[in-house]
Amino acid sequence: MMGNMHNLLRVYAKVAKTIDVAVILFSFALSWFIKFSSGLFNKPASLDLQTYLLIVALHIPLYLFFLKVFEKESKRGNLDLFSDITRILQSNIFALLIVVMIFYTLKLIDFSRIFLFIFLVLNFLMSVLQRLILRKILFSPKSKIISKEKVLFVGQNEISKTLSQIFEKNNYHIIGFVVNESDLKNDGVIGKIEDLECIVSNNHVDEIIIVLPLNQEREINYIVDICEKYGIRTYLVPDYFKFIPSKAEIEKIEGIPLINIRYSPLDEWTNRFIKRSFDIAVSLIGLILCLPLFVIIATLIKLTSEGPVFFTQERVGYNRRIFRMHKFRTMYVQDPNEEKVKWTTKDDPRRTPIGRILRKLSLDELPQLWDVLVGNMSLVGPRPERPYFVEKFKEEIPKYMIKHRVRPGITGWAQIHGLRGDTSIEERIKYDIWYIENWSFWLDIKIILATIFGGKFMENAY
Repeated sequence: MMGNMHNLLRVYAKVAKTIDVAVILFSFALSWFIKFSSGLFNKPASLDLQTYLLIVALHIPLYLFFLKVFEKESKRGNLDLFSDITRILQSNIFALLIVVMIFYTLKLIDFSRIFLFIFLVLNFLMSVLQRLILRKILFSPKSKIISKEKVLFVGQNEISKTLSQIFEKNNYHIIGFVVNESDLKNDGVIGKIEDLECIVSNNHVDEIIIVLPLNQEREINYIVDICEKYGIRTYLVPDYFKFIPSKAEIEKIEGIPLINIRYSPLDEWTNRFIKRSFDIAVSLIGLILCLPLFVIIATLIKLTSEGPVFFTQERVGYNRRIFRMHKFRTMYVQDPNEEKVKWTTKDDPRRTPIGRILRKLSLDELPQLWDVLVGNMSLVGPRPERPYFVEKFKEEIPKYMIKHRVRPGITGWAQIHGLRGDTSIEERIKYDIWYIENWSFWLDIKIILATIFGGKFMENAY
């Protein structure tokens, strides 16, 4: 019997990945049979079996790596089947794309595309099937593998009520609530804290969840002593979570727990490495491809107004550090002190003729690819602001400075929803914080595609 369902998600993830490895090997063997041995296709293999086995050798670690990247929802307790299936598909596609790139680099270009397609489809379908079966085994209320554990709550408030509902959904049996003298008439209450030992003696209790204010230290010590005496698993829900405004993450340093009160996936170095690698690759390619366009735009700027081609301005970036951001100049040369504190408005008279077009098409932002390449910015993130306005908004707008937890971006979640230019800063910050707390590589891809093909990014572009 498997106890302690708090670890069930971890068990599910590890078992599913282990079976995935077997599924990949089986999918490879079945794909080889269908393509080269079944007689359904006449063309024989151009490369030998050992070369094709290299596909599996590369695909397995790459698939598991991308699954780790995309599985943050599962790690944080999300059991949504659609999200699970999406992660499987994404991981298979990304892994296979890299395998194909490696093969082309090694000049092994004679591999069968039909084989790869069959392998991808079979691997995806069988991975989904094994997860459906595993979910049925682990999470079904009728499952015999997992015992229906009995839980007792000490303390009754909104947190304990919410937790009890969650536990019930996860196949626990809630014995009831043990409370202080004043709360005995509440629903679900079965006794007082001072009667806990008697209650534990008369009921088989597997777990006790303590949901009491930390100032009730005497009561907590008494409860813990009873739990230790009877060998009952005990969990303490600290009441300082009321100070935590968002998602929290518990880390340990030398065994000492630290609570990150506003967790972001980009706090993890692996995610930062993925995002930064993508930024470098895309910005470098973008600068090379856009070079002819840069020359045309620079020529038009010089022909239509006096002044430099590029406009540079101090902005506040990652970890509140100041950097100089680059854009194509779209306005007539103005007083430096004025441009530091004056907001761009619709039909701004300071714009040059070519500047109107560049701003409308957001082409003035292209030099920021250089800022991305050198590490001052990212392709996707909150837009950077001038130091003057940062100091102003810091005092006026709650949580404004949270945006500096990540690198600022050329485009972002707020921008694709039309929140740029002279729009609500409060609304923009809500979108920026949501992006920071829900970052994923796939979200960055979606934002970039929405920027290129969506219309909202062009709104308020003046």
